[in-house]
Amino acid sequence: MHRFSKSFIAAILFTAVFSCSSGPAADEPVSGQVGQALSTPRRLLPFVQLADGRVLAAGGHDGTRTLSSSELFEPATGLWTVTGSLKVARRNHAAVTLADGRVLGVGGSPQQLIGALSSAELFEPATGEWKLVAPMTMPRVDPTAVLLADGRVLVVGGADVDRRQLRSAELFDPATGTWTPTEAPGWGHGGAQAAVVLADGRALFVSGMQAELYEPSTGHWTKAGSVGGAAGTHRSDHTVTRLADGRVLVVGGSTSRAAETAELFDPATDTWTLVAPPHMPRESHGAVLTEDGAVLVVGGYHGSSGTLASAERFDPATGTWSMVTALQVPRRGGGVVRLPGGEVLLVGGFNDAGGTLASVERYVPGRACVPATCAAQGGACGVVPDGCGGLLDCGPCDGGPQCAPEGCAAGAQADASVLSRGPVER
Repeated sequence: MHRFSKSFIAAILFTAVFSCSSGPAADEPVSGQVGQALSTPRRLLPFVQLADGRVLAAGGHDGTRTLSSSELFEPATGLWTVTGSLKVARRNHAAVTLADGRVLGVGGSPQQLIGALSSAELFEPATGEWKLVAPMTMPRVDPTAVLLADGRVLVVGGADVDRRQLRSAELFDPATGTWTPTEAPGWGHGGAQAAVVLADGRALFVSGMQAELYEPSTGHWTKAGSVGGAAGTHRSDHTVTRLADGRVLVVGGSTSRAAETAELFDPATDTWTLVAPPHMPRESHGAVLTEDGAVLVVGGYHGSSGTLASAERFDPATGTWSMVTALQVPRRGGGVVRLPGGEVLLVGGFNDAGGTLASVERYVPGRACVPATCAAQGGACGVVPDGCGGLLDCGPCDGGPQCAPEGCAAGAQADASVLSRGPVER
């Protein structure tokens, strides 16, 4: 079920290599293995990891239309396989892997330019099929959803058909397939990366000006620290990542203050603390906890730089940031998932040059990038790349040749980012 606004709403607004084949239409991929890239470019969707480590991409937008198609990534082979389609095409929706391994997809925007969905559906990995279940109590675009410790799914906020923030929440019980309204938060929340479940079972929602905590045992909300947190700012298009020690790292956002700051929430004291800022201000980026306990932050967007290819990691032990090898393709709004074995999958999204992306990158973590020095670059002069996404000022050239970017030695790197280009020829 979806509803339409009576007021006018504006339409919701590179691949690395374009396919030379005249394959199927974007939403009609061939069956079977479709190569290392997505079968179709995708943005505005959650990329969800299944219990067996595979990654599900369902719905989204290909730059032209809203999709119903779904596909699965197999980490062992690096291949995507087409699976059953959503019953309702949707973008800007939420999805959560349930305790029993199924995936719940909810809300979002429909195929039409305007509208909001209340419908919900379940994906069964064993059969590769989606089926509709009871709808939510209200339509939601860009809601935030988390799996609680008791197996229920909490869906919070989002926006209505007129893009007004919703201050409401509801619970889905997989055992009964039913929805139940729960206490409304004090503030509007939304966004795919804006909440985490803490070690003590509470759910932390960080968006807008006031972070809040939901207590499943009572169904009540409480404020999480002061208004605006340690940075004193509104956050949207940011990331919220739970660390191994139970603290929560929040990075970036759409205001200038948010974009250039990072802060930690300590559940033991319900307090926020500013930490060292990331090297690059960013919003609409991705973040994931790596196997060694660091947080990898990739891509995104900044007003003065456009879509970003830079990547960096936060070390909770030292509270410091270090640059790592850059992405092969600048992207914002891509999916970021840690794979079995420690690699990180970065998929989809879009950039300013090529639009919606089908390309996939796999990141192999290692130590941080070590910038090259002027001396190590054979007497380079002028301003030259340092091999880690930054620049070196090696002094005046005095009329001599200046080191060209492609001729400068890169800094030593122990990690790597490998691009799977797409769409592939079929």
